[in-house]
Amino acid sequence: MKRIIYVAGVNRKHLAEQANSVPYWLLSATLLRKYPSWLESYMRNRTVIWDPGTFTEDCISYQGYRAYLDRHAKSKHMYMQYDEIGNPEATEWYLNDMRRRGYEPIPILQPGGDKGLLQNERMVFIGGTVPMSDGERMRYLDDLLGPGITAKVHLLGMMKPEWFAPYQAAVQGDNTSWIPRSEWNRRKSIEEWMQEYGEQWIPHVPRNHIQMALF
Repeated sequence: MKRIIYVAGVNRKHLAEQANSVPYWLLSATLLRKYPSWLESYMRNRTVIWDPGTFTEDCISYQGYRAYLDRHAKSKHMYMQYDEIGNPEATEWYLNDMRRRGYEPIPILQPGGDKGLLQNERMVFIGGTVPMSDGERMRYLDDLLGPGITAKVHLLGMMKPEWFAPYQAAVQGDNTSWIPRSEWNRRKSIEEWMQEYGEQWIPHVPRNHIQMALF
């Protein structure tokens, strides 16, 4: 089935140019809080999701995020709710408050958060899995994304096919691995990395086959 892997981490013009071939971008309001003049020209014919970027040090404030969306988010753009890493209660409050103010954010489900979102929302972003070990992440997602959920989900920070294949609800992900920060990232060219983003065909594979590949 088709899954979409969003390019994340674009915060400089040269990175925007390198990622220009992929029409799906997840952008951080924190990293782009000054909204550089070059960004506008890359917004045409692109599917954009705005992320508050609260995992980043010195992240944008809640009030600042709302003002940023008011000023820069286009009507066709999607945007996540404001959240607080490691605090599902505060994250739920931000979701409710944004909606009370007339915003239409996509909710973020963190570990310990309200799993009812997966029954009541059209799309949910799943956060908090990047720091987990493979085994812990597998058990968490197996429990979360079992039969019966109705929402489609975006796995934040995830792009490897094995994390999507067992879950038909997992239709989107994102990642910054393409950015050449280290020798590990540079083992592939930007062009090679870009082939792993955008629309990808990742068929459903039963959990037992994936488990054999992981362990």
